[in-house]
Amino acid sequence: MNLGDARLKSVNTSRPQLLHSDSKRSIAASDDFYSLSDHVSEFSSGNEQPTIVRYQTPPSQMHTPQASRDISRDHTLTPHQEHPTEEAAVKTIRFVVEETHSGEPDSGEPDAEENMKAWKSSRAEVSPPTPGVDDTPYIQFAIDQLTRDEELTGRRRDGLPSGDVSPIEEDPESVFHNEDQIEPVSPQEPERRFPRQLAPPLMPRATEDILVPADPPRNSYRYPSLNFIPGSLRITPVAGLVILCSFMIAALIVSSVWASKHNGLIAYDGLGTSLYFLFEFLPQMLGAIIVLWLLHVQAAAQRILPFIILASEKRPQHSGSLHDVPLFLTNYLLPNFSPFRHGELLLGVCSIVFWLALFTIPLLSCVYQTRLYMSTSQGVWTWTVVQPISWALIVLYFLLVLAISLLTFRLRSRPTGLKWEPVSLADIFVMLRRSNVAADFEGSEVRAISTPSRPASLGYWQASNRPGDVFYGIGEDHSHAYPSPSEKGKSRQQQTPIAVDLESQRPLKGSALESSSNNVHSPVVRYRWTPWFMRDSWWILWLVIAFVLMVAFLIVSFLHQAVAFGFLPLLPAPTTSLNFSPANFLYSFLPSLLGMILFLLWQPIDTYHRALEPFARLANPRGDTAEQTLLLNYTACAPIEVTIRAALAGHYRVAWISFVSVLSITLPILGGGIFTAEFNVPAQEVREVATMPAYYALTVFVVIYAFSFLALWPEAKRHLPHDIRTVGDLVSFVYQSRMTSDEAFTEPTTKTDLVTRLLSVPRGESELLRYAFGVYIGRDGKEHLGIDRLQRAEAGEMTVTTARM
Repeated sequence: MNLGDARLKSVNTSRPQLLHSDSKRSIAASDDFYSLSDHVSEFSSGNEQPTIVRYQTPPSQMHTPQASRDISRDHTLTPHQEHPTEEAAVKTIRFVVEETHSGEPDSGEPDAEENMKAWKSSRAEVSPPTPGVDDTPYIQFAIDQLTRDEELTGRRRDGLPSGDVSPIEEDPESVFHNEDQIEPVSPQEPERRFPRQLAPPLMPRATEDILVPADPPRNSYRYPSLNFIPGSLRITPVAGLVILCSFMIAALIVSSVWASKHNGLIAYDGLGTSLYFLFEFLPQMLGAIIVLWLLHVQAAAQRILPFIILASEKRPQHSGSLHDVPLFLTNYLLPNFSPFRHGELLLGVCSIVFWLALFTIPLLSCVYQTRLYMSTSQGVWTWTVVQPISWALIVLYFLLVLAISLLTFRLRSRPTGLKWEPVSLADIFVMLRRSNVAADFEGSEVRAISTPSRPASLGYWQASNRPGDVFYGIGEDHSHAYPSPSEKGKSRQQQTPIAVDLESQRPLKGSALESSSNNVHSPVVRYRWTPWFMRDSWWILWLVIAFVLMVAFLIVSFLHQAVAFGFLPLLPAPTTSLNFSPANFLYSFLPSLLGMILFLLWQPIDTYHRALEPFARLANPRGDTAEQTLLLNYTACAPIEVTIRAALAGHYRVAWISFVSVLSITLPILGGGIFTAEFNVPAQEVREVATMPAYYALTVFVVIYAFSFLALWPEAKRHLPHDIRTVGDLVSFVYQSRMTSDEAFTEPTTKTDLVTRLLSVPRGESELLRYAFGVYIGRDGKEHLGIDRLQRAEAGEMTVTTARM
């Protein structure tokens, strides 16, 4: 039974009756605070002891002085609210007990005058307030504590002395009467008054659930240490790379010292011989192995760099780590400065050194040259070392060893924030299951440019109200553990009405939805972005340039046998005292450098195709399994490994493009060792001549490289609403997806656990789950564009478009 605003009043009757009177409570006050009226508690007095029926109140929340003061301020009655209007009057219930039949007064009860005197005397004993100090918060806090203690012990309420409370047994004949049927209390009867007291404190308020960092038991199976290092960055592989670089340093030092003391290394025996291969092609091949290995190491370091910054993120300037730090490099022609912008000085220095190491192949192509030593009357042509280039290479390889050592030290000195290497979409999505950063990504899936979010961190978390519930993921420190109802999104009726064809269930042409650039159903949004080199106009331009250059290369090379007969160097050919020949340097370094540029230009093409392959599978209208989508890890595979795995999986486009990325390293290798200066006896002049077998091989690789641009023809399934190179870009596609709440993503302890769940048939399903990229119903009940299960019982089937509309 709802009694509304009820208070107890004792009169000299013995039956409970319902009296209707105007409440003295303030209309503006809450349920827990009463008005400051002069008549807070009224008790009629007689010779009999009143018996009060009391209800129990659960313990109230303890308030601090500051909190009590704030609450009191909010609920104090204003002057114009002291006398509520008749319409706002509130009925009051009075439990009245009829006069006892015995008529004997209860001598144990103190009368009103004695109570008042005792109360005044108690107030007189209180020390006067300290001048200049506001004691109101402390007094309010003390009142709250006293009231709370009285409720805990079951004592008085609403100003009643403890002696007035005496429980009575329930009278089965007791009934409620309307105030109109009860004789009013005589005003001549003496009335007992007690000092005003505030109502009981507020009932416990649901405290905010705040996300705070957790420190679970370390090195346990459920909570492993967050210091995982990718396999390519561990001691053994890194040691192998360091050993190879050290071998190059030792070989260069020995050859340089030997050549300077013994008039060269060994006699020159002509073009196309084994010695020619040893000095003109083998150094570049060893350098190419180091470069490919180094690119794989750099890719692994770049892949975990955003998570390293998130794990160590304690300052506001790191708030852009979700959106600014790429997961993979998209430009190898320029150094990567992103670590410097986020406080990772060591990693930034390593990135600069790794970029400088790319010049080792062109320099290796011209470190060994021929020179005529006049040790005899006719002189001897001898292989020697170009001293400036040799020592420059020694410095570069020494810096490379130092940078690799610094990288290893950095990864082992501080936690990486990883339980395992994030090589696939599933590895990143598992960090978002209980993340509280979803509100920052509202609408980001349809925006062309990602917007910065609030500072986020990576690690173990727990909610303030559930200290034992520890989980791993990306979160915002000391923020709401879960989005509030207002942050979870608005109801469907708040969405903009759209015009839809009821038969095809698609937006009508010319409707607001069709023309909107930020609507999840808009084809313009769905197919808005693709890497610049895969756009229609750029692809055509790439193709035209590649074929034009290829034809020009073939004409210049084989028309009138210009390369076979040789050509004038146009630069001085004789070597200096440091064994440096301008002509040999130009025609060794420049072709190798051009080949290196072509090699580096193909790397982002390969990288993007590896990263886009899961989305190409997700664009299938029938979806695809997790093995072909969420678990694809081509971006983490070694160069040859990705070619083999993609070919076996039927992803032939990725297989071919990755194969060309490795094949193109032959361009700087062969280009730097083909030409050398020789004296033509019949013509009595120095000419640059080529090693024709190597030149024929170079021609084949150039033709393959040019025709490989045909494999880049644009496909709609590789178009997305925006870029995918940062963690924030990927999160925008799943921040409201129910997929992250599925059982497969529920706190997997290891990568094997995650893979096993995704490759197993869930309970209640008859086949493996299929995932797709399209329009889905999110956890907020609204439509979003991104990744989710193709079908859900509670949300229906996703809307997956198949081509540009």
